Amino acid sequence: MNIIYYNESSVFDELSSNERYLIAIDSDLVSTHQVELPKMNLAKAKKAIPFLLEDTLLDDIENLDFFVRKTANTHYYEVIVMGKQVMSELQEKIEHAQLGVERCVIDFMLLPNDKEKMHYQEDERGILFRFGEFLGGRMDKVIFDESPIDQYQLINATLDIKNSQINLLEVDWLKNWEKSLRQWRVGIVIILLLAVLLPVHLIMDNYYLSEKVQMQRSANQSTFKKLFPEVKRIVDLPVQIKQKVNQANSSKTRSSRDLLTELKLKNKPDAVIKHLKFNQQTLTLKP
Repeated sequence: MNIIYYNESSVFDELSSNERYLIAIDSDLVSTHQVELPKMNLAKAKKAIPFLLEDTLLDDIENLDFFVRKTANTHYYEVIVMGKQVMSELQEKIEHAQLGVERCVIDFMLLPNDKEKMHYQEDERGILFRFGEFLGGRMDKVIFDESPIDQYQLINATLDIKNSQINLLEVDWLKNWEKSLRQWRVGIVIILLLAVLLPVHLIMDNYYLSEKVQMQRSANQSTFKKLFPEVKRIVDLPVQIKQKVNQANSSKTRSSRDLLTELKLKNKPDAVIKHLKFNQQTLTLKP
């Protein structure tokens, strides 16, 4: 299988339509990213990721295609971002030349891919490297040598068509993206407004609740002082109330002016009191 290294100036006019080709798109035409998301299905992730990457991309996301792949057993997604015109122009050139294309990949995908390893190849244009299924690119050698990549084992490798089986020509590049974009932008605006307003609302609620709690605490202390004037200092109101209640329950004597005691003395043992009236220091009982 013949390899075509493709950039925007490439033409296929002189290529034979009887051959089978693998097209390797120049890494300079794409960017790759790793995104962490909460648990969700792939369809939702595809819609959310462009907005998460929007601030890091030079072009408007309406003009970009996003290819998303979930990393196994993690919440991480690997993303290839490419201008829509790149793929559309490539497809037009293929159709015009009537080429038989076996697969279409990004050029760094021709390097091996192993966990915790970064495979690279140096050429006159710099360093072509790969450190994930869809993570890689091309970098100037000086910048590559100075990059903090200690977490990877660097391995000098050669390009091989067996290192990637994906065909980008058969990938769903999120068609009808403009419609999804409008729908999601409305939702994102609402979420941002809620993110701003909710803390303000919580602060106001906390303030009013604190005021109510303080008012109730003052009222409780005032009532306690009226009931127990001998207590000069309130340290822990609930504890002090409990102590006073326990003292009252444990008392074995009653006041000589206890109301129930007076009623017992003034009435017959089998008397039934149906009406009790207290007016101007006078207690009136009616059987």
